[in-house]
Amino acid sequence: MRRTWGVAAASATLVLGGLAAAPASAGESGGSGASGSRGESGAQVRPSCPSTYTCFWVNINYGGEDGKVAGNNEDFRDFRQSQCRGGTWNDCISSYANAGRQCTVYFWTGFNYTGRYHSLGRNDAVPNFAAAPPVGYSDPAFNDTISSNHWCSPR
Repeated sequence: MRRTWGVAAASATLVLGGLAAAPASAGESGGSGASGSRGESGAQVRPSCPSTYTCFWVNINYGGEDGKVAGNNEDFRDFRQSQCRGGTWNDCISSYANAGRQCTVYFWTGFNYTGRYHSLGRNDAVPNFAAAPPVGYSDPAFNDTISSNHWCSPR
């Protein structure tokens, strides 16, 4: 799994519960995510995320409501999410996966691709930011701090 940190605009589409919305629009998520980060056999459980999207969940281990993006999004306050404090996806993501076909996705702690970022390579997932590897990504400070995303390069 390849992950990096750094500091560094475009528009995109957010899909929630199967409905596409422009960044200025809002939608509600209806999904439930996967049941956990490890199955009974100890093997990693992969979250359900459609090809070409990066998906994210309100709770760790791909739990709670889910959302998905297929492009760049400079402000997650544009996307409603009823399970989140503040009513949007801003600062509300606890686990995520990248099912994109071509490149890495970068998640930023600030709007307009600012602050710290975490890169997530194709076919990679983080079930819990606070979990020790190899189960997850160990950076508890990144939990519930994501405010924007950008594909293929930090900028």
